[in-house]
Amino acid sequence: MSLVKRLAYVEIEASDLERWRVFGSDVFGCEVAEDSGPDCLKLRIDARPWRIMVSRGERNDLKVIGLEVADRAGLQEVCARLEQAGHPFRMGSRDECAARGVYEMCLLTDPSGIDVEVSYGSLLQPQRPFCAAVGHGGFVTGEQGLGHLMLVVDDPLRVQQFYGEIMGFVTSDYVSTKNYGGLAGDFIFMRCNPRHHTLAFGHLPIPRRLGHLMLQVNRIDDVGLTLDRVHAHGFRQTRSIGRHVNDNMFSFYAESPSKLQLECGWGGLEMAPDDTDVKLFDVTSVWGHKHL
Repeated sequence: MSLVKRLAYVEIEASDLERWRVFGSDVFGCEVAEDSGPDCLKLRIDARPWRIMVSRGERNDLKVIGLEVADRAGLQEVCARLEQAGHPFRMGSRDECAARGVYEMCLLTDPSGIDVEVSYGSLLQPQRPFCAAVGHGGFVTGEQGLGHLMLVVDDPLRVQQFYGEIMGFVTSDYVSTKNYGGLAGDFIFMRCNPRHHTLAFGHLPIPRRLGHLMLQVNRIDDVGLTLDRVHAHGFRQTRSIGRHVNDNMFSFYAESPSKLQLECGWGGLEMAPDDTDVKLFDVTSVWGHKHL
């Protein structure tokens, strides 16, 4: 059983927050949190105060991954495993925890150089129901967390070992393809809850850590409506609509103002606890998902 239960939040550093506000809210249907400011955009997709933080800076890439364990015992076990492995970490201060909306957390850097925060006791605000900026049926979160991340790393096997041995992630499958937008690609998919994968790792010739962030919607029509808004607001669709071969996700991809890709998906596969067979695929999609 995975110690980490879900992806809680992400922080992205971006140079154009004004355009990000349009992309996140008017296009993808996220709600702009009331405490957003000129240098920090917070996007809601459920009863959490925020799930995606976009802070002003020149990185234009992923800054922090927030992972969630069930309770203090889970956090203590993660810390014990880190200590046993000789992997440095520190506990978050009271102010740092308050800024993230969590009760307690530890901070570390994973083997690929990505900053990771592991926490428990996330703040919930059911008194403030999620209210999308556009007509929207909402997002799949709950026990499945924010969504999934595809991370670009130098040594996928080393990163897989870290998240498996320290965080308890389980490998769902591998994709080894000769044609990922004209390039060969090898990817590892790992899960920590019923969502087919919460983290995926691959080595690609792109100058950033975040390959894409996937948000899953409740209604299939919201995939099409989001795609319409991508074009209406002048953003670029990067991959056509298609269905992925491993998680069955019906989706498309669009380029954010930071050149990072967001995937809007529906109908993702939910894994049963006793589904322990690791699979191998030689394509990423059953059909579609053409690189544009």
